[in-house]
Amino acid sequence: MRNTLRTALALACLVCSTATLADCDNTDAAIAGAARFEISGGLAYDKVNNLTWQRCSVGQSLDGSGTCTGTTQKFTFEEAQALAKDGWRVPTLDEYGTIVAEYCRDPVIDLTVFPGTVSEHHWSSIFTNPMTWYFSFRNGNPNPTYYTSSRHAVRLVKTGR
Repeated sequence: MRNTLRTALALACLVCSTATLADCDNTDAAIAGAARFEISGGLAYDKVNNLTWQRCSVGQSLDGSGTCTGTTQKFTFEEAQALAKDGWRVPTLDEYGTIVAEYCRDPVIDLTVFPGTVSEHHWSSIFTNPMTWYFSFRNGNPNPTYYTSSRHAVRLVKTGR
């Protein structure tokens, strides 16, 4: 089973463009990390945390080869929160932390599960007056800002399937 997953991950990485390929270790942790997600088209269900993630950031779409294409859109904090509908919402910082892949660097996310993720800031839903918070996929850390007018990317999540 482990060799089959390793082979699948290796093949998925061969298909990826080297321009968007994160530097990920091929370890047991990487195999286990990718295996905890059920992939269905543009969605990735996290079986451990009972969260369904959109595999592409807002503005991108999943093409027939399983790659997120298009330009990641940038939003102010308020615009990002307005994207919440039909159960989809902007994630909390803790939720973003569940998709950090410690075995990947820049971006710190598994691109076999979340293809095309850029090493940029993504808004969270957290506002602690006077600060709002964003999450960096460059290093996997949350960061505060006073500037709700800053423009960052967004990835949407919902609880359950």
